[in-house]
Amino acid sequence: MGTKLEVYLRSHGIKPVALGRESGYSRNFLLKVRAGKADPTRRCIAAITAACRQLSGERVRAADLFELDPD
Repeated sequence: MGTKLEVYLRSHGIKPVALGRESGYSRNFLLKVRAGKADPTRRCIAAITAACRQLSGERVRAADLFELDPD
């Protein structure tokens, strides 16, 4: 199934190259985040969330894309 981010990207047809271009992060790094092998910073989470909003045209929240720790 994959991470919440991976599921969102697949279900909305968002391509990795588009996410990288819009978020400002490399495809290689985003691959690690999508696979759950890298922990994104808050800044990265914000950039990915904003990119997903832009690319999908939806009001997506960080909690829709990531398992957020309440701390």
